[in-house]
Amino acid sequence: MLKSMFIPLMVAGMMLGANAGDYEVEANPSKVFLGIQLSGAWVQGTHKTNLNYATKGLGYGVRLGAENSEWRTMLSVDKMNNGKVSYERGELHVDYLFQQAQMAEMGLRPFIGLNGGYANYEAEGGINENGFTYGGEAGIVYDLSDQVDIDLTYQYTLSRAAAFDHAANLGIGINYKY
Repeated sequence: MLKSMFIPLMVAGMMLGANAGDYEVEANPSKVFLGIQLSGAWVQGTHKTNLNYATKGLGYGVRLGAENSEWRTMLSVDKMNNGKVSYERGELHVDYLFQQAQMAEMGLRPFIGLNGGYANYEAEGGINENGFTYGGEAGIVYDLSDQVDIDLTYQYTLSRAAAFDHAANLGIGINYKY
């Protein structure tokens, strides 16, 4: 199911990026970015007959978005599979970037945001469910240059799928702005 959502999400993201320049304010220009992410994931849900099963694994994904000095909007697709449990998610993220002069001089931009999307959750025992996701996130962006930044993000996501309760991710991403 998530694979069929990937193309529309990426097309929407490209349209978002293509139009980002149309809404620029001279003092606050938007930049489009493409990035990758790697995260440690802690997942809780149903596994075989255990209704309260918690596990962890390594997640990875891609992202496409646009940002200015105050806001960052991004579409992401990520996956985690540890052999017992797996999930795939497609999400929209909206982050507010805090403006602190001293931190901005060092290239640091803390943020807080919301996310929502759709996920597929699979576990041993024939469990395969889809559902909407929603949650919050916080982190910090470090500008390596005008075109490249890295971010450290903590994301907590709840799911509407009966077998997939929630996921917590601590991840690092690298983005190329164009």
